[in-house]
Amino acid sequence: MSRFEISRLSVSGASGEENESSPARLKDIDLNLSPGEWVTVVGVNGSGKTTLARILAGLTVEGATGFINRGFAGSRPAPYVMQQPDAQLFGETPREEIIFALEWLQYPAESITDKADSVLEMTGLMPVADFPWERLSGGQRQLAAIAAATAGEVPLLVFDEATSMLDDESRLRVHGMASELQKRGTAVVWVTQRLDELERSSRIVALTDGKIVFDGRSEHFLYGDLPSGNLADLPKETPCEECGLRLPYLASLAIEMYRNGQLQPPFPVSMAEWRKALDLDD
Repeated sequence: MSRFEISRLSVSGASGEENESSPARLKDIDLNLSPGEWVTVVGVNGSGKTTLARILAGLTVEGATGFINRGFAGSRPAPYVMQQPDAQLFGETPREEIIFALEWLQYPAESITDKADSVLEMTGLMPVADFPWERLSGGQRQLAAIAAATAGEVPLLVFDEATSMLDDESRLRVHGMASELQKRGTAVVWVTQRLDELERSSRIVALTDGKIVFDGRSEHFLYGDLPSGNLADLPKETPCEECGLRLPYLASLAIEMYRNGQLQPPFPVSMAEWRKALDLDD
């Protein structure tokens, strides 16, 4: 399957806060996405994350120019989950929302009911499956939107800060669902400002003022190029900080422990690696 390719993409939008009617500008974006790849997109507010996410999902963005070959993603728009769920709910209840998504994906009619029940159980929405939206919390409505997006097998999924309204348990559940789909071949674009979600060797694309300023692995994004043995050569800022983002607490801790001779590269990235580094598994 061919890659998803973007070349010289620009959007002559407004600077500042992004929204559907006023996208942030993008400047000469080059980006490739492979089948089954997980790409985490980060950046401060107004950096162009949502504009790029909408284009990757195949949604129309006013003022966009450049070359786009959707490759493996196909010509149909990809499921796109945004931060505010109410703008994307079409059914009257969570069950209706999931059934609508499955019908849109042309899922076998005789299997839709069982599949919808399975997704409702997986997301913890079965107790409220037939409640109207006004009886659900914002987090439950967000889960319903995510459940509909992840109900079928699709080549590409785009999550635009989709877990920002969820508690930690629900957020981890959704991240796990997306990971399972990725293992089965779905490419995932995960837009987030939660840098504690990063895994080792995951691909990070960072935007600043509409430009891609970093495209590489998570450990390099968090820690940069650390010198061996000469603390005087420590960079003043990591690629993460150069993007205007605050370094996660544990990454800051790793660098401080390195300064004090208590930790040596490679530094931990995931929580599992931190538990091993600090000998907390026993």
